[in-house]
Amino acid sequence: MGGSRLWKLKKPIIGMVHLPPLPGSPGYRGEPLGEIVRFALREAEALREGGVDAILVENFHDYPYPIGKVPVPTLIAMAAVAHRVREAVDIPVGVNLLFNDAEDELYLAWCLGLDFIRVEGFVDLLLSDMGPLLPAAPDLMRLRQTLGAEGVAILADVQGKYTHALPARDINDSARDALERGLADAVILTGARTGEAAPLDLVRRLKEEFPEAKVLLGSGITPESVPELLAVADGAIVGSYFKQGGNVHNPVDPERVRELMAAARRIRGTG
Repeated sequence: MGGSRLWKLKKPIIGMVHLPPLPGSPGYRGEPLGEIVRFALREAEALREGGVDAILVENFHDYPYPIGKVPVPTLIAMAAVAHRVREAVDIPVGVNLLFNDAEDELYLAWCLGLDFIRVEGFVDLLLSDMGPLLPAAPDLMRLRQTLGAEGVAILADVQGKYTHALPARDINDSARDALERGLADAVILTGARTGEAAPLDLVRRLKEEFPEAKVLLGSGITPESVPELLAVADGAIVGSYFKQGGNVHNPVDPERVRELMAAARRIRGTG
């Protein structure tokens, strides 16, 4: 299974580094790349200080997101940022290029020695608020084989936030296809929007059907919900809660990270 460093952890908590608008995006403010790198390093250090198990670097503020390939300046900026974050921390690091530039994610991970990537549209044809997403799995998994990048874990969203499948289908069928036919290393379940939790009964149903599969939660995690959610799921990606005031647009608050990680360690029996 790809991403061996990530799966050495029991129910890993992955913290988000949400980057400001990057070169090539409509919101880019013209600041030097070095300033963006320094911001990312501060966010990564705050997450590491708070005790997260892994970090996911994402061009969160580049909306409206292009479908498929990101602009070349954005890709160069992401490479520079992810490289510096990878050098600065001793925990697994992944990358996400919105919206669904999965092949460039894999190239970045392979070149920079990253541990995992996140893919929005993996096996379903999806309609998103930015346009249609084509399934990435066939080309992506062949590219991973060609590169010899089996050590990079593929974390696949299943009908994730801001998307729905065309035609409509049961989310468990999508998850089954992502795992068995798409060969994802893990699937991610989210709520409908940023900060909203995936329905717990959905997580439980999926784990009952696929007990050996890695099922991660992609949104809506809080210290209060950790005991219930991590009793079923195999880990989580946390963005909004880790920010000052729980606002996704604010910097990371190490104290909020410590609070949630303490709850996670209690569930994992590690502190």
